[in-house]
Amino acid sequence: MIVLGSRRLSRTSEFFSAGSLVVPFTAQAECPVVVVGDAEHITQQPTYLVVGIDGSEPSKAAVALAFEEADLRGAGLRAISVWQQPPIFTLRGQEDALQAQRRMLSEMTAGFSQQYPDVALKHEVPTGHPVEELAGAAEHALAVVVGRRGRGGYTGMRLGSVVHGLLHRAHCPVITVPLG
Repeated sequence: MIVLGSRRLSRTSEFFSAGSLVVPFTAQAECPVVVVGDAEHITQQPTYLVVGIDGSEPSKAAVALAFEEADLRGAGLRAISVWQQPPIFTLRGQEDALQAQRRMLSEMTAGFSQQYPDVALKHEVPTGHPVEELAGAAEHALAVVVGRRGRGGYTGMRLGSVVHGLLHRAHCPVITVPLG
């Protein structure tokens, strides 16, 4: 695991800064990367971690690490899958989509609760923008854990917009987990 501090540069400053290591390391490391930007400000008990889940293989790797970290820290785990409502959607279609998100969360976390019986798990399916919802849920978390895309594309594409957004928006440490 690599741990980096962040100066909280804006995206523009980060792009033009020759000394910014956060994005390149986060995008290319073959191990989990923790980016710490703010001082710890945990105000809620019991403590918890947040894991963002989208049903992909990288998010499955994030779930595994999130359970392990929660167990090591004696913390709970909030498993979150954010649903973005399309512009035109029927009420019945929305309920079906939310139900599918809940089912996917259950499938992605299945087995980990037996492996880590002391970790209190809570599933959540908020509606909104993934960066805003995950950052808000992690406001007082020990960390937010998310998967990272594979090796393809340029550096920014390897991160994805949610990871990149969390690096700028989340006040807790952001842990990115590569596939494999």
